[in-house]
Amino acid sequence: MIDFQIHTLKNGLRIAYKQAFNTAVTHIGYTINGGARDDAALPGIAHCFEHMLFKGTQKRNALNIINRLEVVGGEMNAKEITVLYASVVSEYTERALDLLTDLTFNSAFPEKELVKEKKVITEEINMYLDTPEENIYDEFQEMVFKGHALAPNILGTIESLNQIETSDLKKFHQVYYHPKNVVLSISAPLPFEQIIYWAEKYTESISFKSFKLTERQLFKNYRAKHKTKETEHVQCHAIMGNTCFKHSSKERFPMMLLNNLLGGPGMNSRLTLAIREKHGYTYNVESGYSAFSDTGLFHCYLSTDKKYLDKSVALVYKELQKLKDKKLSTLQLHQAKTQLKGQIVLAEESRMNLMLLMGKSLAQGQELETLPEVLHKLDLITSDEIQNIANKIFNFDKMSYLAYVS
Repeated sequence: MIDFQIHTLKNGLRIAYKQAFNTAVTHIGYTINGGARDDAALPGIAHCFEHMLFKGTQKRNALNIINRLEVVGGEMNAKEITVLYASVVSEYTERALDLLTDLTFNSAFPEKELVKEKKVITEEINMYLDTPEENIYDEFQEMVFKGHALAPNILGTIESLNQIETSDLKKFHQVYYHPKNVVLSISAPLPFEQIIYWAEKYTESISFKSFKLTERQLFKNYRAKHKTKETEHVQCHAIMGNTCFKHSSKERFPMMLLNNLLGGPGMNSRLTLAIREKHGYTYNVESGYSAFSDTGLFHCYLSTDKKYLDKSVALVYKELQKLKDKKLSTLQLHQAKTQLKGQIVLAEESRMNLMLLMGKSLAQGQELETLPEVLHKLDLITSDEIQNIANKIFNFDKMSYLAYVS
C-alpha cells in the first residue's frame, strides 16, 4: 500500500501525493500559506485576492479560465491558508495542473475585473451582515483577538475593500505566492514520477524573486471579554469560549475528542441532548475548535428564543462543569473515540478532503499522518487528559461571551 509521497522541486515547491486506485478522477490543489491574518494593514485583501485569481492571467482571460475546467475553485481556510483546487477526469490532470499553476503564479489582476469584483464582494459583505449565526462568530473572534491580526473577519469591510488597488494585490502576490510558501497536493491514479515531471514542466519557466516572508505576530495577553448587543432579528444568539491549543500542540487531538463529545456534529453530543432534546430550548447548539499556527479558539454557540436564552446559556455552562468535575468512564471514552474515528474514516473516503488536508498540513509545517497513525493517537487518549483539558479550557473566569438579544 502506497501512503503519502513528498517531493521538493529545485524552486522550493513541495509536492504531496497519494496515489489512488480504482478511480478515474484526479483531485489537485495549490495550498498557499497566506491568508486573512496576513492582510491586517488592509483587511479583506486576501479574500479579494482569492476572487481575483480567477479573473485572468498573462495568457488567459476570465471566460477562458471558467471554460477550461468544470470543477475549479478557491477558498479561504481558517485565516492562514488559501487553496486553489480542481477535480477532473484523470486524463485531464495535466490540463488542470497547467491551469492551476497559471492562476497561482501568473495572475494579472485586471483593473476592470477588480472594479466588478468589488461589487460582488460588497454584496457578499451585506449578505453576511444579515446572517447573525455567521456574523456572531466573526464578531466573537474580533472581540477575543482584538488588536491582533487574527481579529478582522475574512471579508474585511466595505471601506477597506474600496481601498484595495491592483498594486496592493500584486504586492501580496509577490510576498506569499512563492514556490517555497506553496504546496501542490494531488490524489490521482497516476505514477508519482509523472506528476513530478508535469510540475517541473509548468513551473520551471516562471520567474521568481527572492523570498522573504513577513514574520507573523504571535497572539498573547488574552483577556476575557463580555458583550451583549441588541439585534432586530427574531432569534437570540449567544457564543462563549476561550483561547485554545495551536495546531502543532500535542493536546490538539484530545481537544478534538473533547469538542466532538461536547458539541460535535453527532445528534448525541452532550449539548444537543441537554438543551435541544431534553428541553427543546434551541434548534441549533454546537461547539467548535479552530487551531491556528500560534493559538486556537474554542467556542460554544446556540440560537434560541429570548425567553430561553438565559436558561440555555446556563445549561451550556452546566455541561462544561460536568466535564471538569467528573472523568469519562471507560465506556464513555470508548464511545467518544469510536464516534470520532468513524467521522475521520468517512472524511478520508472523500479524496477531495484528503487532498486538501495534505496541502494544509504540509503548508503549515505539520507531518502528513496516515489514517492508522491518526487513529492510534486517538486510542492513546486517556480520561485524565480529557478532564485536565476541560479544566484548563473551560475556566469560566477566562471565557469570553457575546450575545445578540432581540
